[in-house]
Amino acid sequence: MAAFDFSTIASRFPAEDANQTACRSVERPMTTRTHRGAGLVAAAISLAAVAAAATACAGTDGTGQPDRPTHTSDITDTTVPGHNPGTVAIRVDVLGGMVAPDTQAVRLPKVVVYEDGRVISQDPASAVEPGPALPAVQLRRISAADVRGLVERAVAAGAGGHRDFGQPRITDSSSTLFTVRTSDGVRTTSVYALSEYSHVIGGSGLTARQRSARKDLQRLLDALIDLPATLGPRAVSDAGPYVPAAVAALVEPVPAESAPIGPVSAGPVSAESAPAGPMAVTTASGPAWPGPPLPGEPFGSLTRITCATVRGDQARAVLAAASTAVSTALWTSDGRQWRIRFRPLLPEESGCADLLP
Repeated sequence: MAAFDFSTIASRFPAEDANQTACRSVERPMTTRTHRGAGLVAAAISLAAVAAAATACAGTDGTGQPDRPTHTSDITDTTVPGHNPGTVAIRVDVLGGMVAPDTQAVRLPKVVVYEDGRVISQDPASAVEPGPALPAVQLRRISAADVRGLVERAVAAGAGGHRDFGQPRITDSSSTLFTVRTSDGVRTTSVYALSEYSHVIGGSGLTARQRSARKDLQRLLDALIDLPATLGPRAVSDAGPYVPAAVAALVEPVPAESAPIGPVSAGPVSAESAPAGPMAVTTASGPAWPGPPLPGEPFGSLTRITCATVRGDQARAVLAAASTAVSTALWTSDGRQWRIRFRPLLPEESGCADLLP
């Protein structure tokens, strides 16, 4: 799938008004961030205390626009009364494994379901390599009743419960973290090697009950990813691009001796036209960086990787430029070259700190 052309939808970044500010001020106290996966765990507070402020937020998607499905369907109830639009109902993350910290930081969740009916997930990856610099993220909408149904389904499948999933004999695998918000608060369940485990890979060390518990959560994940099949095609809006209000840029300087030689395009390259060899998608000059001054701020304990959070007009410019570049492009700023990895920030995320492992 081709990358979304952000230059054609820049008008979807309206200035933040007072109602949006009020919405965010209600949402933030509900969340206590500890690390990227568990950062969704929230302190329990009375819904009555936020109902008045959330009423001003209901019916919008965080951009001040009406919260409507994108095609005629049976979706009639798209908000959860008394809840913040940016509040997560269900989120599924993949954490750890044999990946570098910056790779973990730019990972998107498998799927996020919000209490106002928005569902955000990454578009299926393009078969053409290298991939786009900016991951294509899609937005769908479902009804509030279906959100509640999915939460009930998640709890029934074992998300946030105390089932025993066992520990397969697999090394250096990732864990799948399920986060679900219930009437009793936010619950999390982490399952090691959920998708990697099988009788062939991981052996037969798990009990029948542990294998059954894993299958329940895998079926839940499959259901969340394919909502049209789960809820029915008319219960889910057409997929459209998710346009983030901010984007995080993970930055690494390119040593002068490593700079490529020769003018080679940094834009999208098809499999048929791509030259052979590692220099096929780099350029001596590279696309110009339209964001804030680099290198940004320190990112955790990493020594070479820094992070810049880009908002407002600069976010529009960065999204437009990144939508036409490939992931291996080198960017130029102040006469230097930089490797930059992009991570669109989700409604519950505010900056680089939310992406720390």
